[in-house]
Amino acid sequence: MEIIDLQGTPEEMARQHAEACYDSAREMVSARCDLALKRGREKDETLTMERCLQVASELLPAHEQYSEPVYREFMALAEALDVGPDELMIGNGYTDYIDVLTRELSGEGCTAFIATGEATADGLTYVGQTWDMHAFAQPHMRVFRREPNDGPAWVTLTTSGCLSLIGLNERQIAVGNTNLSPRDARPGVMYLAMIHEALRSPDYPTARSAIEWAPRASGHYYYVASPSGAAVGIETTAAVHTVVPMPQGLLVHANHYHDSSLGDMARAEPGENTLTRKALLDGYLRERVGELTLEDMIAGLRLDEGDHPVGRPPVDDPHEGTSCAAAIICPQLRKLWIAPGNPTTTDFTEVTV
Repeated sequence: MEIIDLQGTPEEMARQHAEACYDSAREMVSARCDLALKRGREKDETLTMERCLQVASELLPAHEQYSEPVYREFMALAEALDVGPDELMIGNGYTDYIDVLTRELSGEGCTAFIATGEATADGLTYVGQTWDMHAFAQPHMRVFRREPNDGPAWVTLTTSGCLSLIGLNERQIAVGNTNLSPRDARPGVMYLAMIHEALRSPDYPTARSAIEWAPRASGHYYYVASPSGAAVGIETTAAVHTVVPMPQGLLVHANHYHDSSLGDMARAEPGENTLTRKALLDGYLRERVGELTLEDMIAGLRLDEGDHPVGRPPVDDPHEGTSCAAAIICPQLRKLWIAPGNPTTTDFTEVTV
């Protein structure tokens, strides 16, 4: 597994990012722009790419106000990749962007867990997830080791041309997410920018604030874990957030709201896919509560029982959904275990921050 090193100012890291995966990043951006137009035309057949890009550009001001360093890196990355910031916005924040563009379900999702010391055999906290998306994204999975000149270093699993998706910083802050689709999507900050800012944080409260109090574009579930082992699962809409209970130190989350008040803001009732994946992983891990090991967690993310497996299998059609990658993180050990491909067929590689 290749780890790409980025160092320096936001602009310098953006240029290094582009140099390392220029063609891959441009391909990823182009594919997502094409997919956004296709999705949008399912609702409005007269939709043009110009209108798609206009909607994407309406998200930019919120990012400039939210975090200067993240905005600088994003804009420099667009320049280095020779794409417009509006195109890069679709490439980075596709699920949030689709929520804003169509006001309909974006349809992609992942399965995640938090297991605190109460649930694990070694008394340490672990967080992890699959990352599920259209299969065309899988060849573009990348691992970056960032060393900014104005904050903590961190390792992130993401895709070419994108900000942070799942990561751990040297202050032992871990962050990841799954997708949710509320009705209150609006021009605001996309989820990758929020995770990027959280990983820039020096401590756990600051990382939580970067998510809980952001002017969000749409809804996601986020998990944040700390060096003490404290961890939290946060459900969000664009305007509202809540913390999810964690019985027995274990929380499993897919792509539906657990909180009933936020669930009332969802665009649709939870479907069989998300309910089944959540139940499958929760049942497997909860049977082992108090004795959970890393091997159990890896096995859980690879579960392939029934019609809606946790580790969604490889597919031939690049536009079908699959598990493109997976990661497990222990902030107290400063370690990540990353499968930069389908976790049912790819080994997990240990990385230390």
